[in-house]
Amino acid sequence: MPLTQVTNYLNEHLYVFNPNASLQHHAAFHWEDGRIWGQLYNLTLYPSQQPIFSLERLDIAAWEAGVEIRDQHDVPHPSDWLYFLSWNQEDVVFLDRFLRVLHALNHLALNGASTKPLIVDVHWRHIQAIEVSHGSVFESLLTQLGLHPSQVVLRLDGSMVLEEEHSQDAAHSFHQRGYPLLAQAVPLGTTSKEWQRLKQNGIRWVTPPPDALLLARKSREHFPRLVEWRKGTRLAGLNVWWPRLDWPEDLGIMMQLKPALVSGVSIKKNIF
Repeated sequence: MPLTQVTNYLNEHLYVFNPNASLQHHAAFHWEDGRIWGQLYNLTLYPSQQPIFSLERLDIAAWEAGVEIRDQHDVPHPSDWLYFLSWNQEDVVFLDRFLRVLHALNHLALNGASTKPLIVDVHWRHIQAIEVSHGSVFESLLTQLGLHPSQVVLRLDGSMVLEEEHSQDAAHSFHQRGYPLLAQAVPLGTTSKEWQRLKQNGIRWVTPPPDALLLARKSREHFPRLVEWRKGTRLAGLNVWWPRLDWPEDLGIMMQLKPALVSGVSIKKNIF
C-alpha cells in the first residue's frame, strides 16, 4: 500500500493508539514529496535516522531513529521535552506510540523492506503508565505497516530495567512478543548477577553510560573500569554498541574495548 494511503488510514484510526487520549484529536501524520512528518498541536515532528555500523562486517547493522521538534515559531526542542508537557498518562502512551509509528513510517520511506532493524525508544513514562501486555498495541500497528516486532529494536532505560520490577516485567513482555531489546546507559560497575538479570529479561544489546566515553577520552586511568564493564557484557553474551563516536580519536580508543557496533560523526566520515 502506498504511504499516502497508509498515512490517511492511520490518521482515520488514531484512536487505536490509545482511545482514552485527548491527544488523538490534535495529532496527524503527513506524507508529501517523499517525506513523512508528524503534527502534535503546534509542534512539527521531523523523523530522522542514522546508521549503526558493525565493526566485524564493516557494514550497516541497524538504524537509530531520531526526531527534530519545532514549534510554530520554528524554535527547536529536545525530544524528551515532549514527555514533560502537561499531558496525562493516557496522552503519554499515545505520544510514545505515535512517535514509534512515525519512525517506522520514515524507515519504510527511506529503506523499504530493509532487513536492517530500526532502533526506537520506549519512554519510561510509557512503561509506568501501562500495567500489562506491553508491546501488544504497537505490534498490531507494526502489522498494519507490514513490519514484525523482530524488525524493531526497543531501547529501554538500562538502570530502570536493573532496578524496577515493573520495568523488568515490561522488558519480559516485549521479549515474549519478539522485539529485540536494548538497555541504554547500563552503569559502570554492573555486577555479573545484574548482567545476567538483563539477559534473562530479554536484553540483547547494551550501551554504556554517557560519561564512559568522556572518561576514556580523559585518561587511561579509567580504562580498567571500562574493561571490566566490557568483560561483563561478553560473559553475558550481550552485544555492545558505542554511540556518539564524534571525535577522530574515538574509534581508536573504542577498538581497545572491542565493541560490536559503533556510530557517530567520525565513523561516517573516516571509516565508512
